[in-house]
Amino acid sequence: MRMNKAQKWFVLPLALLVCLALTPAPLRAQERAPYRVTSYELEVELIPATHQLRAHARLDVTADEPLAALTLSLNRNLKVERVVGAAGKALGFEQSPAADTLRVDLPQTLAAGQSTTLTVDYLGAFDPALRPERGPVLATIAPGKTYLLRESRWFPQAANPWGRFAMTLTVTLPEGETALASGAAEPPRPAGAGKTRVVFRSPQASLAGTLVAGAYQKVSPPAGAPATYYVHTVPESHASGSAETVANILAFFSDKFGPLDPYGLAVVEVPDDTWEAYSAPGLLLLPTRQWSSTLNPRLLARGLARQWWAARVSPAGPDDLWLAEGLARYSEALYIEESAGEEGLHRTLEDLTIAALVDESAAPIANAGQLAAFSPEYYSVVRDKGAMVFHMLRLVMGDEPFFRLLAAYGERFAGRSASVDDFEKLAEEIGGQPLDYFFAEWVRSTGVPQFEIQYVIYRTQKGFRVAGQLKNQLEIFRMPLPMRIETEGPPVTQVVEVTGPVTDFSIESFGKPLRIEIDPDYNVLKYTPDLRLRVAIARGEANFERGRYFEAVRDYQEALQVKRNSSLAHHRMGETFFEQRNYQAAANAFREAVNGDHEPKWTLVWSHIFLGKIFDITGQRERAINEYRRALETNDDTQGALAEAEKYLREPYRRETRTIETIEPR
Repeated sequence: MRMNKAQKWFVLPLALLVCLALTPAPLRAQERAPYRVTSYELEVELIPATHQLRAHARLDVTADEPLAALTLSLNRNLKVERVVGAAGKALGFEQSPAADTLRVDLPQTLAAGQSTTLTVDYLGAFDPALRPERGPVLATIAPGKTYLLRESRWFPQAANPWGRFAMTLTVTLPEGETALASGAAEPPRPAGAGKTRVVFRSPQASLAGTLVAGAYQKVSPPAGAPATYYVHTVPESHASGSAETVANILAFFSDKFGPLDPYGLAVVEVPDDTWEAYSAPGLLLLPTRQWSSTLNPRLLARGLARQWWAARVSPAGPDDLWLAEGLARYSEALYIEESAGEEGLHRTLEDLTIAALVDESAAPIANAGQLAAFSPEYYSVVRDKGAMVFHMLRLVMGDEPFFRLLAAYGERFAGRSASVDDFEKLAEEIGGQPLDYFFAEWVRSTGVPQFEIQYVIYRTQKGFRVAGQLKNQLEIFRMPLPMRIETEGPPVTQVVEVTGPVTDFSIESFGKPLRIEIDPDYNVLKYTPDLRLRVAIARGEANFERGRYFEAVRDYQEALQVKRNSSLAHHRMGETFFEQRNYQAAANAFREAVNGDHEPKWTLVWSHIFLGKIFDITGQRERAINEYRRALETNDDTQGALAEAEKYLREPYRRETRTIETIEPR
């Protein structure tokens, strides 16, 4: 990137900081800040050509206890020029880039309940070419494609990242670009010097503070549709093709949870990064890779649900994020149940179970503040396990009280924040039963049961009776557990109330019992031998993608302890060794995959292909050709396997820097 002399003094010092600035930090343990920011008047000028912004922020602050100084969160890429108090006098301040904080000394101590005004002038740069060492990019400024997520702390914020406030946001940007943000937008007006200015007003306390700008094409929806689309690289047909799905999802959620106010939404294309989607009040941001002729309905449902469970009602703090992330994820499952029936719901619960178990032990849900935002552990615990906990609460309460609970939660806390304690009290009120045991087990603790069953089948006058005991390793476990008996006639399903490590049960059936299954539809979060296998492999896949090869091998070895002939575990092990250029170990693993259970089927064709590549690398061309031919004989074209085999039949494989594209297990 070329810079003139006038730019260099400003950009270069900041560039040294960018590589660390956007790494998501732990959300910090729940701590009560001694003040609140109640409103902002924020003026920002975007300079995409040099990745810069210049901003003037006016904050209204109210003390909740005596306050002589306050500490604000501010991204380390941003340099504060001055801070001015309500009287117009400059205030002392100290910026700590390492902690992303700005400490301001007040001219006099505020008593509890008193308010004051601060004005902060600052500037900085978010260069998309400089990525964090880990985690997603939360802010980027570039010609035609800018986004500044609230979590990037691109404006001074209170310690609690989930605080709600009113905001007037004035954005100046190059002509030809469109700005999008939460709130009511005034018509753009010229600002001189080839610039445009637009104002967004959010007069009610909300989670405003996300800004998107770019060279967008506006795609107007069909008459009466609730969403407008903004794209810059994908075809307009990709937007219009999903308008009906978006409308159906919003209608379903409005019926279940109550209508949104105001009822309007912008669905926006943003540059690709590792995050899958992002929601802010009135905004749904989708990276370019997520767009197709029909957008993924599960992804849409998850993102749109956050208009209720983050925008309409927000978590009180980092430790309450389950109420946003978990409930949005479970709302996705509810929409799948509505659109694909019980079978679709059961498949979704199966996916959630595996995702939740990958890092379930990282922290209790109620300690979400210990986890780094957007990290794999965060998603596993807060989002995926969180969704399963909502489903299990539905099982405990029953459908009618549970859905009354969700509607009451959305109505009672609309425009406000809520804590886990608030939700628990409301659940007990609506359900008419104490639920402290449930929240203690699933929200405030870690640990998942694995059941063992012992039983005897008796012949009775009316048929058969299965009597026995269910055992698990958790002392305080208490849950209704569905059990199904496959018989020579229709299957029999009965819910057993499990309490403690040992529970007696007795189930009657007319037909002769053939097999007993414990919760076959994944209603309760639990371990089984099959799930331990799949979770270990999933954990290994996650470590592989993060470049943690030693940990990935350890995870695949754990999977093989559960099932020695698992072709998938052997194949993933082979991929890991192959990436490390440990060809002997890789060849052994791929050969074991060929001789294994062939679950899933594609492991056979791709193991032959990788064996062929290894033989090519090691100068054994005849053996390589044999493996490629055996791959073709499978007639399995998963992810273009047959074309890959034919390619290397024609010419030997040559090693590249990065070779493996993950093959989805399903």
